[in-house]
Amino acid sequence: MTAAKHLTDFFEISERLECEPRLTRMSDGNAQTVASHSWNMIMMAIALKPYLKIPVNMETVMELCALHDLPEAIAHDIPLHMQTDEVKAQKSVNEQHAIGTINNLLQDEHIANRFNEYELRQSPESKLVKLLDILDTCVQHLCCKDMEYIGTFNNNFYWRAFFSKSFASTFDYEPILRSVYNEIRERVAARLRKELNIDYAIFTKDEE
Repeated sequence: MTAAKHLTDFFEISERLECEPRLTRMSDGNAQTVASHSWNMIMMAIALKPYLKIPVNMETVMELCALHDLPEAIAHDIPLHMQTDEVKAQKSVNEQHAIGTINNLLQDEHIANRFNEYELRQSPESKLVKLLDILDTCVQHLCCKDMEYIGTFNNNFYWRAFFSKSFASTFDYEPILRSVYNEIRERVAARLRKELNIDYAIFTKDEE
């Protein structure tokens, strides 16, 4: 195959990321796509750069943000509340096959290394990008048009996770991320009280 054919095949795959929906909802009420999720992470990285304490290569961060969920263009996104151990195992297999397909088309060791870097989560860049991945979901909890979109999956799985101490502590890796999460948490809690008459404390009672 020619390089042009390989690249065109890849472009057809990457376009699908713009069509792949996530559970999270946006401010207009529509489902967020995986591509818009990745774009939001890039915007976060740009805005956060002056505040980061741990040095990172921003070009690497941008590439990881853009590539981290690309396999879902083939393997599809699966909401967390549906990820049983069996589903997770199959998801991993599907995503590895997808990465293989993408690597075979691009024949670019640099891109292949980026996929490995994100999976291993050892570099400061990959650790930051994973936190941005999580933080974007928090932003969508805040920005969503209707806060009922999360529903009560698995006994309020998402709200219990969002308000938990363990979840908050994951952002301690970078102080600015913890500060942003705290601000988002306060605003989400205020929306829950105002719009749904729900006190977030009901989601944290098991931690007391």
